[in-house]
Amino acid sequence: MKSVLLLGRGLSEYTDMFNLKDDELAGKRILDCAAGVSSFRSEMNRKGFDVTAVDPIYSRKPDELEALAEESFKRHRRFHGDFLSGIKVKGVPLEDYRRTVFREFLSDYRKDPAGYIAGELPHLPFSNLQFDLVLSANLLFLYEEKLSYRFHVEAVREMLRVGREMRIFPVTNIHRRRRSIYLQGIIEEFADHEILIQRVPYHEETGCNEMLIIKSIDS
Repeated sequence: MKSVLLLGRGLSEYTDMFNLKDDELAGKRILDCAAGVSSFRSEMNRKGFDVTAVDPIYSRKPDELEALAEESFKRHRRFHGDFLSGIKVKGVPLEDYRRTVFREFLSDYRKDPAGYIAGELPHLPFSNLQFDLVLSANLLFLYEEKLSYRFHVEAVREMLRVGREMRIFPVTNIHRRRRSIYLQGIIEEFADHEILIQRVPYHEETGCNEMLIIKSIDS
C-alpha cells in the first residue's frame, strides 16, 4: 500500500507492544512480519536471538529504501507535525528516534541482507512451522479501511502456518480509537486455537494498548 509509511519501531517499542521477555524468547526462531524499516531484527540479533524479517520492500536496494524513508518522514511531518512536536520515545524527540531506528535498520540491511526476506501476506516464502513466534505490528486491524476482512483471515492463517504462535499489535483502529470491526470475527474464525487479548504497556495514554495472541493448540 502506497499510504503505509516507512517509519520503523525499535526494540524497546517491540518489547512494550508484544510483552516480550528475553528468558521466554531464548532459543526461539522469531519472524517479524511486515517488518518494514524497524531495527528489531538488528537489535535482537546483536543480543544473540534468531530473528528474520520479512516485508515486500526488501526487494529494493538500500539506496531506494533510504529515499522512500526520507519521503515518509516528510509526509509524516507535513500531516502530523503538530501532533508529533511533543512526543518523545525514551526521552528522545519522536522524529529523531525514528531516524535512529532507520539508520540501525539500514546498516544491518546492507551488512546482512540474508536476514531480510522479500515477501508479503497472505503468502509468505517460508515452510510450515519454520518459526516459533511470529510478530506483526501496525498493519492488521490498524488499516481495516484498506485491508479487507478476508485479507485479515488469510493473513492470520498464513502466519499460523509458518509459526506456532503469532502476536498482533494493535487490535485497535487507532485513528478511530476503538477495537477493529474485524477483531471478533477473527476470534471466532480461529476458535479452535488458543486465543488471548492481552493489555500491553505501549500506547497506554491512548487506550490502544491491546495485543492479540493466537497459538496452535498443540504448540
